[in-house]
Amino acid sequence: MDELTDILSKLSLSENKADELHKIKPALSNLSRETLTKDLSTVDLAILFDCLNTEQDKQIERSCEILEYVLQFLDPVLLLQRYGGILQRGLGHKDARVLLLILKQMQRFSQDDDLASLICTHPIYPVAVNLMAADLNISTQVFTFLSQMAETQAGLNIVLNKTTVANLQSVMEQNTTVKIRVLELAIKISQMSAEHLELVDSCGLLKPLLDLLNLDDILVRLSAIDLLTSLAYTQQGLRYLEFHSTIQEIETILKNCKSDPFAETLLPGLIKFFGNIGHLRPKHILSQHPAFMSTLLDITDLQDPTLRTIAFETIGYIGISLEGKQALGSIGNKFTNSIEKLRILIQDSPTEFRVRSINALSSLIKLDKENQTEEFLNLTESWYHAALGNKPMELLYNVLKQPFTELRLAIYDIFCNMARQAWGRREILRQPGLPEFLLNRESEREKAGMDAKFEIFKCLSDSGETEQIVGNDIGRQVHEYVKQGPYFVLPRSSVAFEGQG
Repeated sequence: MDELTDILSKLSLSENKADELHKIKPALSNLSRETLTKDLSTVDLAILFDCLNTEQDKQIERSCEILEYVLQFLDPVLLLQRYGGILQRGLGHKDARVLLLILKQMQRFSQDDDLASLICTHPIYPVAVNLMAADLNISTQVFTFLSQMAETQAGLNIVLNKTTVANLQSVMEQNTTVKIRVLELAIKISQMSAEHLELVDSCGLLKPLLDLLNLDDILVRLSAIDLLTSLAYTQQGLRYLEFHSTIQEIETILKNCKSDPFAETLLPGLIKFFGNIGHLRPKHILSQHPAFMSTLLDITDLQDPTLRTIAFETIGYIGISLEGKQALGSIGNKFTNSIEKLRILIQDSPTEFRVRSINALSSLIKLDKENQTEEFLNLTESWYHAALGNKPMELLYNVLKQPFTELRLAIYDIFCNMARQAWGRREILRQPGLPEFLLNRESEREKAGMDAKFEIFKCLSDSGETEQIVGNDIGRQVHEYVKQGPYFVLPRSSVAFEGQG
């Protein structure tokens, strides 16, 4: 510690501070974390902060690096008491690195009731709040600081008190981009609990979001829908949107999409909004908002592969749950006819769309063992055949043999969901060449793929049906594969011997 103190004393007199700063790192490396935690409070760090008052890039960079390291060992209360004024002035620095350094220190105060109460009475607090209007890197750190503050009761009361709210509302008036940032913070806090949402709403921070839906600016409307989707991820958020008739308002936008010149831009966000509600409450979305499901199924007939993929992903997201399967099954032939279009996407579209489409089908046919009633097994099997046509396993097998890791992983996932169901096991094991291809460890070199293949064989082995379906030879190999584990490598001598044969 004496060496560090000596360097700092020389630093104040040095004309080339960047070089002098370079000597601090070795001095710090000689000190243990215990020593720094215990003794750093005896060192005056003001000179390090003073080194930030320059336009020399290298000096600022080195000062920030050193301060970021040493301040983690300084008690936050002491930091605020001794250097609070310096930190406050630092938030007016032209260099973003200095602001980021200080804001990250403030985040240390954010998740402790006593520390939160201490910082909110310091002049640095309103200065930090106003930086919600700064550039994205800075405002993101302020966002983190305030949202972490709101996680504790004391912090929540501070973030939503009249003074802070007034500051945030004033900041919102600067421009729409900043307004959306503040609204995003309001949504983040509202997601924490029903009490959080009630307090955010009571102080008026949610109403501006509802107003954005009616603006002509398409990008603003999209941002509003995206934020409302985030709110709808929670039960309290969903209740709030229902109470304020916001869901009905968004459904009206959806209904009018066909005549909207920005329909293709709006549709993905609208589908995501209703799809999320459909995931949480499938029966409700079908009965109370039929326009959504009608639009969703209509989109599967469009030529646009992007929109069609989004539609099928949404269908898979809704249908992954038992209630979702029941709701989709109740639609009948119109739904079955729609998922027939999946085959086209899986066969003839860019790799990304193929992967997403396969994953959507995998979600649709996923069925946990405890839910495998005759009704649901018939449902998943019928959707599998409807989506993939007359030769479904041949289609999936051909995709599996293509040299794209993402595609193989998607196929493994759907095989895994199939291997958990009797009809799926029959499909996999009776497809000519497929069991042998999967059993060949040389066919997969990626760890994720090895893990996925192992899971398929584990499901097949655990079922106890493999021998009945495909005979003792393959059955024995499946059990042996599982016994050997996912990463088994055949000894080189065995490989050579088999090659000679």
